[in-house]
Order: sequence, then structure tokens, then C-alpha cells
Amino acid sequence: MDNTIIRDLFAKDINRSINGVVKVQDSKDGSIRQELDEYVVTRELQRHFATFFKAYGDAIDVRTDKIGVWISGFFGSGKSHFLKMLSYLLENRQIGGKSAIRYFDGKIVDPMVAAAMERACSVPTQAILFNIDSKAGQWKQGDTAPTALLRGFERMFYEARGFYGEDLKLAKLEDYIDSLGKTREFREAFERVNGESWLQTRDTYSYFEDDVVEVLQSVLGMSEKAAWNWLEGSEDEVLAPDVFAKKVKDYVDAQAAAHGGNFRLLFMVDEVGQFITNDRDPSLMLSLQTIVEDLGAACGGRVWVMVTSQEAIDEVAMVVGDDFSKIQGRFNTRLSLSSSSVDEVIQRRVLDKTQTAKATLDADYENTSTVLKNLFAFDGSRNDLIGYKSAHDFTSSYPFVNYQFKVLPDVMTAIRKHGVKAKHMSTG
Repeated sequence: MDNTIIRDLFAKDINRSINGVVKVQDSKDGSIRQELDEYVVTRELQRHFATFFKAYGDAIDVRTDKIGVWISGFFGSGKSHFLKMLSYLLENRQIGGKSAIRYFDGKIVDPMVAAAMERACSVPTQAILFNIDSKAGQWKQGDTAPTALLRGFERMFYEARGFYGEDLKLAKLEDYIDSLGKTREFREAFERVNGESWLQTRDTYSYFEDDVVEVLQSVLGMSEKAAWNWLEGSEDEVLAPDVFAKKVKDYVDAQAAAHGGNFRLLFMVDEVGQFITNDRDPSLMLSLQTIVEDLGAACGGRVWVMVTSQEAIDEVAMVVGDDFSKIQGRFNTRLSLSSSSVDEVIQRRVLDKTQTAKATLDADYENTSTVLKNLFAFDGSRNDLIGYKSAHDFTSSYPFVNYQFKVLPDVMTAIRKHGVKAKHMSTG
């Protein structure tokens, strides 16, 4: 390898952009295609996919209220990435010319799990993926902690349907107009009167009150007084959890009728544990329990709530004391991710070699294996540095050494514990 340049050893461009921290808001097709293509299903993740799709698949045929999924893991464990993968798979939309499930061909070892995934992904599904802190973190005046959590769910429910969820008063009006089948008529009428698109100006609709009143009269048949009463009213309150669940059920029923009787809606909420524990308000956990409980009872397994948290559910639930077991019961499917497979991910996603490079490195190992073993073994030491176990190990890890995959996460963990600005640094 005297004349070999290291970057030429790799199967994929080593200079390509790789997101170090996965954000649930990133929805560009190019990013999604790369994530799906390069996602490494480690030995640990094989088990988690099996557990999840067993629970999810059972609910396709049998009505259930066990619709809560709690995904826990520290920074860098891949919980947000796992949640995104589930959203891509279950929606199964076309990315880069093929359906999302096709990117997992050959990645799932167990054929039974692969078959369960195929079946689940064949059901028409809409995934609402969001970070709860960005959608509910800025509370409206008068909001309580539980109201803020529910507001986040309602906002995303409306936004996923094309309404202006940031203003629930306006979103409810758009929802009502849509229920009458007059959305297109309303938007066209507003553009004729105002000269601008409704979608582009609705966030500042209060500056065009006369135009809105005129359109409400012409399209909905409202009196001028009624239209002005709506504009001047304060209807920006969240719905009660059971009323929200009923509204979600009505939407799912309508979508199921349009898709041959089968449809799933998923609320996929990132960092809900951090949102709850940061505020230290027990009512937040109770509010989450109520939302899951009401959606499960109303929708019978056609609506799921999947959340991520740094903490396992029992650690978060302790803040509510006596209701601990009841809250646990709302999240029957629990998956705990770790950073233990970081070496496997790096080797397969970043350090994968070309066939020529593999042959060259294998030959190099055979010639230098004795020297390499001596480099990482010391007389009298209790814990030798982890070197290379075999030619395959050497080829997979090169130009790194296995002990580095163990030491560097420990370094990052120490920095997070003792550093002021680094407490949110990703371990993995």
C-alpha cells in the first residue's frame, strides 16, 4: 500500500456530506434518499425492528388501544434517526424513483420481520413527524403546561392537512370550510378580492379584515355581523383531548373511506421526554397519557403515537408518583437504543471499502499481523487496547483501530458531563 491514497480505498466518496445529528424537520428528498440508502441496521436494530413491527402488525387486523411507542436512548444513540426511518417506511412514499421499503432490501436478516415490514408498509399511512419543543415550546398567553403539549399535537394535525396550525382559530375556520367542500372556492374568492394568494397571506389575515369578511359572506353565506364576530372573537383555545381525538377519528374515517377502508395516521414526536422533564411539571406526563388514551379509545389502533426520549419511560414517569403504572400502560411498545454499535455503523456506512482495497488490505494484514498484535498488547496490563482480531476486522476498521471506537465515545461522555457548553453533544 506504499503508493495507495487512503481516500481511494472507500466504496463511497469520503468527502460527501453526512449529517452528524439527524433532525426530524429535514425533509428534502436528497437527504431522505441518502438516509435510507446508508442506514445501517445493526444487530441491536434488527431486534428493535422485530419488536416494533410485531406490535404494529398485530394492530392491522385487530382493534387495539395499545398505540403508544416509547423509544429511549441517550444523545447519539440513533433514536431520532430510528423514528425518521419508521416514518419513511410506514408512509412508503417514492424517494429517488423507488418506494422507501425497497431501500431496506437485504438489510433485514429475519425473513419473517421483512415480511411483517412489507405488510405494514402496504397500508396507506400518513406520518406527522415533529419536534415537540419547536411546536409547543412557545406557549400562548394563558396556556398551562398540559395545554401547551396538546397545542403541539393539534397544530401539527392541522398543518399536516394544509391548514394554518400556528393559529388554531384560523385553522378551525379552514377545517370547517374544508368540511363543506369549499376550500378551493374560498381561496379563489380571496385571491379575486385581495389580489394575493390566501396561502401566502393568511398568516397576516388580520391586516385584510375587510377582504376576509367579504369572502366569508360570499362563500359561506355568513352575515356581515357574524363574519366580524368571528374576526373579533378569541377562539384560539385548544380542544379538549377527547374532542381532539374525535376530530382525528373523523379525519381517519374519511381517509379510510377514500383508501378502500384502510388507513393509518401516526403522530411521531421527537424529544418528548426532554420536553416533559425540562419543565418538571407532572401534569405534562399526565397530559401525554390522556392524549394517547383518548386516541387509542377513539381510533382503535388506526392512530399511533410514537415518541423519543433520552430517558426510559419509568425514569420519566417517576415524576408523577402514584400514576406511574397507568402511564406505563399507555406505552406498551418500548425500545431502548444504545451507542454500543457505533463501530458497526461507522464501518459499514463510512469505512466500507472497494473490492480491490479489501484484497489489498487482507494481504497487508497477513504480512503484518504479528507486528500489529504486538502494538496493542503489553506485558502485565490487565486491559490491553483492543486491536485487530482478524483480517476482516482490520479491513473493516482501517485506517482506525477498534479501541478508538470505544475510547472516543467515553471522551465525549466525559466532556458532556463536565463541560458547560457540551452537555448536548452527541455521544454516538
